[in-house]
Amino acid sequence: MPARSGMTNLIRRLRRVVDDIVVASETGVWDDDQLEDILDEHKIRVHREYLEMERTLVSASDYEYKVYHSRHGNFEEGGTAYFQVEGAGGTQRGTADYSVDYVRGVVTMTADQGGSALYLTGWSYDLDYCAAELWRERAGMVSSFYDAAFGDQKVSRSQWFKHCQQMAEMYAQRAKPVVARGFQHGVFG
Repeated sequence: MPARSGMTNLIRRLRRVVDDIVVASETGVWDDDQLEDILDEHKIRVHREYLEMERTLVSASDYEYKVYHSRHGNFEEGGTAYFQVEGAGGTQRGTADYSVDYVRGVVTMTADQGGSALYLTGWSYDLDYCAAELWRERAGMVSSFYDAAFGDQKVSRSQWFKHCQQMAEMYAQRAKPVVARGFQHGVFG
């Protein structure tokens, strides 16, 4: 089963950061379904987030409001199925009314909104956390690699394991913090 079409760019970017580039007829370490599963484990539901509007000076004293910013990025693409922009009254805006930079979470309206509030609903993905998990998994794949020496020749395959651990740590430090709610005796903590 192929990955959802709105995940194509996220999967491509994730492949780059875990050095899993697919070329010609070769396959990568992970297929698209496996990468989509990892991404889905680390998605954040953004529901009716108030978008920060950008006021742009268009003449000596006139401003327009076309550009809106989310606090999140790396959104799943896919029209209004996975990404929705609404007005303050809950009326959904059509995709012809705006363009989106899904990576940065920036919505650009085709017409001036006159300072009206807009809200975003969609799925945002933590690529850094996913990359950390995939580097840890790759470290497990190469954990049995060992060094070998034959006369003057030396092959240090164990460096792969150390490299994978370092990459996992680097991406784990860049990942978004995880917030968990605790339970105590059946009650929210």
